[in-house]
Amino acid sequence: MALVSGICAQRTVAMVALVGALLHTTHAWSQAPLESRTVLSAERPTGEVARATWRPIIHSTSIDTDEIFPSEILAMATRAARPTSPTYLGDPNGVFGIVVTSPTPNARVQVTITVDRLSEVSTFDTTLPDANRAYEIWPTIRFDMRALAAIREAFPATAHFTVSVDGVQVGQQSQTVRVRSVNDVPFVYVTKNGQHIDLSYMFAAFVNENSPIIDKILRDALAVNAVQSFKGYQGTPQEVTREVFAVWNVLQRRRVKYSSITQPSGQSRNVYSQHVRFLDEVVDNQQANCVDGSVLFASVLYKLGIYPALVLVPGHMFVGFFADKQRRQPVFLETTLIGNPGLTGLQETWKFMTDDGYLASRSYELFPRAVAV
Repeated sequence: MALVSGICAQRTVAMVALVGALLHTTHAWSQAPLESRTVLSAERPTGEVARATWRPIIHSTSIDTDEIFPSEILAMATRAARPTSPTYLGDPNGVFGIVVTSPTPNARVQVTITVDRLSEVSTFDTTLPDANRAYEIWPTIRFDMRALAAIREAFPATAHFTVSVDGVQVGQQSQTVRVRSVNDVPFVYVTKNGQHIDLSYMFAAFVNENSPIIDKILRDALAVNAVQSFKGYQGTPQEVTREVFAVWNVLQRRRVKYSSITQPSGQSRNVYSQHVRFLDEVVDNQQANCVDGSVLFASVLYKLGIYPALVLVPGHMFVGFFADKQRRQPVFLETTLIGNPGLTGLQETWKFMTDDGYLASRSYELFPRAVAV
């Protein structure tokens, strides 16, 4: 299953109480960046040979990493451009770039980057106004988005950098990077000076209201009479909460249980990341950790027009929603309790015979334990 533009990081899913970072972190895999190299550039008008220095960079000059995360690239593909400094040139959401310094003003620089198996040739032309000033140049990498979305295991790839100054090629470099699984979500970057950059909003990128599995869940809820229709905020707050229960009931019937698996496909001392399952994986494999379950419920609620929220606290995540359209009645749901305990075989297949038959069910008896208002 692929990430799509509908699950970009900038979505209306509310990120409530983003406090701290999940404890499911990993440490320890990275390499030092390549040293800055001196190369010959174009000749000055006087005939003297100018010298330029440049080096490749990944993600940021402030982060020491040689890993890329397809989930981040896909999520940021449609993100609005963030403000940049005068020395930042090119794609505001750049992944591969260079730092270059020219001894002459108004130097015309061309940067070409390709990534084996993952991108087409990507070129960016610009002019460096000032001499002896370091500029970051970030071409927009022409990634094969379908290839990124299909990556399920980490593997090494080679990025190739070519730089020309005033029409003369002045250097080439190649750097091996580790490409992580599309299910690996980076949520904290650690800078070279030890600061933590919060990327916890990345978890919202896995909220996918367009997943086909959602229609199956809603169909099952109607089939067992857990709810007679899905009206969203056209109903009362109690009816909205009942619709959430209907989703809960279906997932119990499908035997979804808590699973603490969070280990990503790689480890790094400078990037904290966690494995997050796609929605169909949660249902088909009958497993969900706290993030998986919260993202699944948020996706279904968003589909129903109910305002969801991913609530992140140190070491844990749960889902919230508003029972009213005015967003005055927040309700929180602990999704890890969905399979504890599970239903019997009869309870899994039983159809509620009356509109309020769910009230006497084992599933509804367990539901209030997971709900906090």
